[in-house]
Amino acid sequence: MEKTAILELGVEDLPPSMVKDTLGQLQKFGETLLENYRINYQKVSTWGSSQRLIFCIQGIKLKQEDAVEKDMGPPKKLVYDSEGKLTPAGRQYLKAKKINESSLGIETLKKGEYVYIKKHIKGKKTSAILPSLFTELIRSLRFSKSMRWKDGNFSFGRPLRYIFSVLGEEVVEFEINGIKSGRKTRGNRYLFPRWVEVSDAPSYGKIIRNLGVITHPGDRKKAISQQISKVMLELERKGYKARLVNDEKLLEELCYLIEHPTVFWGEFDSQYLSLPSFILKACLREYQKYFTTAEGEKVLPFFIGVREGGRHNLQEIVENNKRVLHARLNDVGFFYREDKKIPLKERVLELREVIVQEKLGSYYDKIKRLVKLTQKISPGLGVGQDLQKRVERAAYLCKADILTHMGKEFPELQSTLGKEYALHSGEDALVAQAIEEHRRPCFSEDKLPNSLEGAILAIIDKVDTLSGAFWAGFIPSGSEDPWGLRREAQGVVEIIIDKNFDIDLKELINQSMDLYNKNKNDAREKLSEFLRGRIVSTLRDMGIAPDIVNSIMQVDKNKPVDIIKRARAMQSLASREKFEEEIIAIVRLLSILKQAKDWGIKIPSKVSPERFKEKEEINLYKCWEKIKKVVDKALEEREYIKAYKNLSSLKETIHTFFDKVLVMCDDFEIRLNRLSLLLDIGSRFLRIADFTRLQI
Repeated sequence: MEKTAILELGVEDLPPSMVKDTLGQLQKFGETLLENYRINYQKVSTWGSSQRLIFCIQGIKLKQEDAVEKDMGPPKKLVYDSEGKLTPAGRQYLKAKKINESSLGIETLKKGEYVYIKKHIKGKKTSAILPSLFTELIRSLRFSKSMRWKDGNFSFGRPLRYIFSVLGEEVVEFEINGIKSGRKTRGNRYLFPRWVEVSDAPSYGKIIRNLGVITHPGDRKKAISQQISKVMLELERKGYKARLVNDEKLLEELCYLIEHPTVFWGEFDSQYLSLPSFILKACLREYQKYFTTAEGEKVLPFFIGVREGGRHNLQEIVENNKRVLHARLNDVGFFYREDKKIPLKERVLELREVIVQEKLGSYYDKIKRLVKLTQKISPGLGVGQDLQKRVERAAYLCKADILTHMGKEFPELQSTLGKEYALHSGEDALVAQAIEEHRRPCFSEDKLPNSLEGAILAIIDKVDTLSGAFWAGFIPSGSEDPWGLRREAQGVVEIIIDKNFDIDLKELINQSMDLYNKNKNDAREKLSEFLRGRIVSTLRDMGIAPDIVNSIMQVDKNKPVDIIKRARAMQSLASREKFEEEIIAIVRLLSILKQAKDWGIKIPSKVSPERFKEKEEINLYKCWEKIKKVVDKALEEREYIKAYKNLSSLKETIHTFFDKVLVMCDDFEIRLNRLSLLLDIGSRFLRIADFTRLQI
């Protein structure tokens, strides 16, 4: 027999960003616990909002599956003789355990064959297990920030207020932090703010809907989108070629925040359209959680909001929202006008009073480091002096907007505000663009800097942040990364690859760390390794095979552009029909060089052809000399496929050499000369990859 089990956790308002993750945890941990407890079911679903989290098990079996456990015993040879009959010790063992021979089994372990006792465990009733399962499930949930209340040691994202828990028509009884489970749930706080008893699980869905709660976030999202579409049609009928400014993040936030969404819209005073569009959009979104409409790129004087509840008093809601919005826009207009009265450059010295972090000093200290780092790395990138000066100027100004009224009011607009105020202050347009772009990418799908100035400034800003954090000991561990350093490191790698900058990350880290007072070599190496991890992650995201990634990273770990080129070349070469045959020859050559290194043999860098005795080694030398210049040129120009194809043409010659010539011969000088020839060839292979790391 099967039933439905439902667990609903009533909570004080969770941040919408927590809800999605928590529902995912409920699904994952719930399914794992059901499996661990041997309870079969048809389907697990999770729904909810910032006010309630729902875990539903459909088609749950009313009895736990029986199980057979193994109680390991002595070695088989003590219990059975060579003919498979019980030994006296075996009979004594059965007597001591009060079992018969049919209860025994044999299992082969690493240390030999052992006897075990088969223990049959009868399944319990599901109703007896669910209290423990639900308790464990609730306690397994993790939040980025948790709260404690009362005197208990229990913590949750926000305080728990009630627990609804039923299996069919029965209450699943348990208690957490003084809250006892029951069959009562609450309706929508605005439409039906009352307690209701639910007689059984099958009735739950209908009752909760009648209480004004749309449980599924996807259904709420669909409802919001459909209602907004009707608003857009209405604007179209009024003669506007309106479009909704896409904001999936806000739409998702609202669908996890609101249980019964009703869309409303209104018009605000067109005088506020004189504000820059990015500021206007931020006001609508951040202050009021409104969607913005536009005609082309021009913002229209309309706001679209979503309320919790029905359509009653909707016009009054619109007027109240309009009044609040006008007040907000008045404030923003005042802040914006006041900010423009002070040129951006005049704010820079005030950054001395703004501390980044106690160990890392002020923002003024930071911009001084950025300017110095720009002067160090720009010449190596081959950029002209004019571009370098623009980057230095942008580095000097890029943090000044955090002191503006608008920068404090809308931290997410920093950099964009910097560009706006830089242009108003008469700065070069490319300097202003670099200021705007220097924090990119801010998140996984963010755009990369478009200009060279912006790209260079973004790299040095992120590297300075990383260097400071590692220097001060704020190193990410596990899932903890409060400074967002993984994102910053990934941004550095992505920008370098996107702009094809020939940057050595280890050298860049050293240049950045040198700007801090105390030398910390361990911090330098840890940061280097941290950035290498981002390169490896990038290679895997590109679909590069793991063994190729390993072989590439053994050669050069610090130049992202070169690493990517070698990885792509190797991935292409690996599809060649004769690749495996070629690798065998290469590995033979590299392995003997590794052996010589392990033995401490110092191989001379120069080959002496007059010392060759055997025709096979003479032939290998001549074949190598024919292609050596072509290979070196290809390697210099990073044409790795061309270099490899020329090198691999030596395959048969290398095999013949090893088949006929004893490299480690008794004559020490001849041995060194042969190793010198192999080193001359092998060193070129190793400029592409460590082929011994490939899985062939």
